[in-house]
Amino acid sequence: MATNATTTEHTTIRQWAEKHNGVPGVIEEATTANDSRPLAIIWPENRSDANLREISWNTFFDHFELRQLALSYNTTDFKKDYEFVTRG
Repeated sequence: MATNATTTEHTTIRQWAEKHNGVPGVIEEATTANDSRPLAIIWPENRSDANLREISWNTFFDHFELRQLALSYNTTDFKKDYEFVTRG
């Protein structure tokens, strides 16, 4: 049975992504009202996607904190389904 968790812990997020060969990134084509690029975890099969741009973990977490986000992800069965949610 799948279990979801939500975390704001940088180490947990980085370890989860790297365990599955993910790297931090932003979605280039999408913009929001404040012109900030949505964050993303870029998986190996998506690295050639022109809409995704890899960024450093430091930059990723700077934006993550600035936007007061948390990561909701599956803790048991790895699926590339995840969501950035607003802390609440």
